This record gives sequence, structure tokens and C-alpha cells, in this order.
Amino acid sequence: MMKYFLLLAFGILFAACDGSNSVQQVNMKADTVLMGVFKTGDVDKLDRIIADDILNHSRGGQVGLDNLKLLINGFHLNMKNPKMEVIRKMANDDYVSDSVRFIGGNPTVVIESIEVTRSYDGLAKWTLVFSKLAG
Repeated sequence: MMKYFLLLAFGILFAACDGSNSVQQVNMKADTVLMGVFKTGDVDKLDRIIADDILNHSRGGQVGLDNLKLLINGFHLNMKNPKMEVIRKMANDDYVSDSVRFIGGNPTVVIESIEVTRSYDGLAKWTLVFSKLAG
């Protein structure tokens, strides 16, 4: 009986140590795509990483992927050809957070943001962004 218990425990530990598909890694990959969308404005890439019913807390609780796309398109209309620097990325299973700096086509426009996303199986379900003009 003890032998079966040890084999089961070893199997569970071995599976838990396999970082190739951990929740955190899946969500970090999705977040990397999200940050790329903020940088480029290519909102079509959101379809595979954002849930249709995403809740955007930073916009008064707006719901929906289309609202997030509008937000990003509006950002790119106002901030021509932004350069983006990821200062720090942190993750803890469902949550991924990025500290980023955007520099607009006019170099005097600098926006610093902290973005937090909660994802389930690589699909973002809610997001919250804190932004401020730097300088």
C-alpha cells in the first residue's frame, strides 16, 4: 500500500513541477500578446486571449471585448506611434501585472501605467489599469 502511495505522490509532484503548461506561464504568454497589442494597436490579436465578457474596471466597469478594442484604438489615435517599455512583469497564477512606460510620437508625452489582468486558462476575464502622465 505504501508503495502505491509513494508512486501516486511522486506522480503528483512530477506533474506539478512540469512548468511547461503551468497556469502562470499560460497567462504570462497571453499577457505578452496583450502588451504587444498595446504597443502596436493590432486589436485583432485580442480575440484569442480576451474573454468576450471581460470586465474593464478602469473604465467604470465596462464589459466586453469590443469595449477594450475601442479603448486601445482610442489610445493609438491620441498617441501616435508609441514606444513601450515594460519596466517590470509580475505574475501569480491567475494574475499578471505589468509596469510599463509609453513614449508618444511627441517625446514630451510620457505615460506610466500599471496594468493588472486576471486570466483563466489564458483568457483574460478582467483588467485594471492605473495610468499617469509622467514628466
